[in-house]
Amino acid sequence: MDLITQGISILIVIVVRAVPIVLIILIFIFLLQRVNKRRIEFIKEKFYEPTKKPVDSEWGIRILYPNRPIEKCIILYNNTPLPWWDNDQPYYERRIEPDSSGIVRVPKAIQKDGAKVRFKNGKKTLLKIKFEHLSNAKP
Repeated sequence: MDLITQGISILIVIVVRAVPIVLIILIFIFLLQRVNKRRIEFIKEKFYEPTKKPVDSEWGIRILYPNRPIEKCIILYNNTPLPWWDNDQPYYERRIEPDSSGIVRVPKAIQKDGAKVRFKNGKKTLLKIKFEHLSNAKP
């Protein structure tokens, strides 16, 4: 009987020490999942298609299928806002619904090698990437 009591005591000590560690791990996993749910993910690509509207341009940038709405989507090319292409009058901010898309045009006047593209939701930067690192797509 003394051996059984000793075994149970050891088991209780192990459980008491393991429970806080397991709780900390579970809380950490929960917090990581919350952070990932807030993050907006989307597909981004560039394509070559010369056009004159809304601006004289050779390249376009597409943003596709965000997992959450982007309320005030702005795309900057070396800190210059790019115009959305679905209107004859250039505008620089729009809402992108989940599972939809949008296209901006890169004016010839500002095109240059090594340019940085920044995707923003209002004032919050979602992603920074060099233009040449965007994947090429067909128009």
